[in-house]
Amino acid sequence: MTTREKAEKLHRKVNTFILSCVGEDGYPLTKAVMPGKYRESLNELYFCTNTSSRFVAELSKNTHASVYFYSRGRIWQGCLLKGEMTIVDDLKIKEKYWQNKFKNAYPQKSFTDPDYCVLKFVPQSGRFYSLYKSVDFEL
Repeated sequence: MTTREKAEKLHRKVNTFILSCVGEDGYPLTKAVMPGKYRESLNELYFCTNTSSRFVAELSKNTHASVYFYSRGRIWQGCLLKGEMTIVDDLKIKEKYWQNKFKNAYPQKSFTDPDYCVLKFVPQSGRFYSLYKSVDFEL
């Protein structure tokens, strides 16, 4: 199995992702999120959050970002991806990633709520860690 295939397998399995972007002050801004409803591949990753969040405000100024995910059962296995994260405006994509459990978090109880935000992450490179060894890979 290639390093990329191992990273893909881990990506489909885990339930928590750590997102980081560059804050206006030059320091990382980090938050934990649940994965999007669909996880097709590492080529594009989608996450849902609040438009009003500080994280989204910082992304609108600088799209450089990273995503980290790891296995809680096997904490010695994780993957860091670096790339570009953008705010999705396409209502079809926002609807695709909407989940009924979000209704409690948004007054309009719909993917059309202005505070509902979908982020699209396109990685350029990765670093996979397993059993005390790291391997870099390109996407």
